[in-house]
Amino acid sequence: MKKIKLAGIPMNSGGFYTGAEMSPKTLREAGLIEELEKRGVNVVDIGDVSIPSYIPRHNVPPVRNWPGPRIVWEEICHQSKDWFNEDEIILIFGGDCSIVTGTMHSLYRRYAEDIHLVVIDAHIDAYKPSADRCLGAAGMGLWFLLEENDFINSLKGFSGSNITIVGYQHESEINKDVKKHSLSELREEGLSPVIQKVLKEIPQNRKILVHLDIDAISKEELYAVYSPSNTGLSMLETTKILREILADARTAGMELTEFFPPYDGDGSQAKKLINMLVEVFSE
Repeated sequence: MKKIKLAGIPMNSGGFYTGAEMSPKTLREAGLIEELEKRGVNVVDIGDVSIPSYIPRHNVPPVRNWPGPRIVWEEICHQSKDWFNEDEIILIFGGDCSIVTGTMHSLYRRYAEDIHLVVIDAHIDAYKPSADRCLGAAGMGLWFLLEENDFINSLKGFSGSNITIVGYQHESEINKDVKKHSLSELREEGLSPVIQKVLKEIPQNRKILVHLDIDAISKEELYAVYSPSNTGLSMLETTKILREILADARTAGMELTEFFPPYDGDGSQAKKLINMLVEVFSE
């Protein structure tokens, strides 16, 4: 395994409730770095993206807290110039799911259109902003990346063929070129065959970023989640999926989102998440 670089994005602008922004601090204090080092992992903590104090919060259509999410995405890009190096894998902690818009812009700056996003999520976050309803950017990240819009600059040459979604439970409208593999498919065909199919479908010249929304995991296994799922992957299944993708030399980084420390009163959920990550990143 390459050197692991650890970065936090303490963001909550994409959601309704505050709390997800506590994740980087909570996981560090729960012993993430120490546990990785015990297993021989070479990990370097580069700290958090600094989030401005003037981020607005409101519930006004079409995008909740706008322009807060964009402000954070711009800070991610500005402060991530030493991310995604060839000799390391970066492990990024959100924050809410909308960080993907900023991190993919950062990866694009380095590799242009030769990038690929593998999303592991119970939902397809491709809701379109609408003037008659207010939704959080956490549910719109893929739409911002794929569609020409007035909210953020599009990525030239980036399209649905640059995205694969794994483990989703509900269909949602999205660009037809996006490859999708549902939770049912994973269960019916087997984890490894599906993930090997995913990796084979990705062009060899692309750098991969893995986006894990932990609501892909069943709440019986992990309940300290912003929007927990009644059914989903087990921790063991998630570990196996991540290990296979991270073993691919094209993988440049992984981001973890939607851990919700306010639901973890005794700290057991942070420990379970850390144990999973230790297994993922250990040789």
